[in-house]
Amino acid sequence: MYGSAMLDERGVRPGTMAAGQVHLGGARADLVVEAVSVTLMTVVSGVEVDFLRGQVSAGFTLRAGRGRAIPFEQAMPWETPFTQFAGVHLAAVSVRLRTTVTVAGQRHDVGVDPVTVHPTAAQWRVLDAVRRLGWSFAHSEVRQGTVPGVRQSDPFLQWFDCLAAHATGPLRLTTVANPVGADVLLDAGDGQHRFAVRHDDESTDLAALIEDRLTPSRVR
Repeated sequence: MYGSAMLDERGVRPGTMAAGQVHLGGARADLVVEAVSVTLMTVVSGVEVDFLRGQVSAGFTLRAGRGRAIPFEQAMPWETPFTQFAGVHLAAVSVRLRTTVTVAGQRHDVGVDPVTVHPTAAQWRVLDAVRRLGWSFAHSEVRQGTVPGVRQSDPFLQWFDCLAAHATGPLRLTTVANPVGADVLLDAGDGQHRFAVRHDDESTDLAALIEDRLTPSRVR
């Protein structure tokens, strides 16, 4: 038996509903399926972990040699790491959907499929501002951790190590999305700076704000 979870859109964003279909087939005999679920997974500190599971369907019979398509909607948590920025895939960051079928009380993983996740509007503007200031994104990774005073439903963070020719050291950029916007942390080695950006704020000059925050640090 095989299965796959295919999203209707080629890319999704944290905080949105992702619609798609689970496709099942390949059964050699009729199967009484008790439940079908999909699980969101990501790699945290080098280990793949589950961070959200949702049931797609209750019981039905999958006929031998026949296929079945089951529509579903899955909420994408605000902490979902984004896997692509400005058309570039982030090599060390992944999000996948695992399809699980329960038959005779036993759960069987029948397929794992990659999901392309784009940053939220606030996250995109922050990264774009950093890029316009001459920083390149040398590496991005998801690590265990929380930020004091920031609401998080999952204890992990996505960060970027940034490099620039004008800087004497690296810059670590972390963004934590929420329904209003994103909390931003800039760690320049000898100083950490924090501010918030709203998703709907297109008027703030983020490049100027970030440059101002970094001016006293050794990266300038």
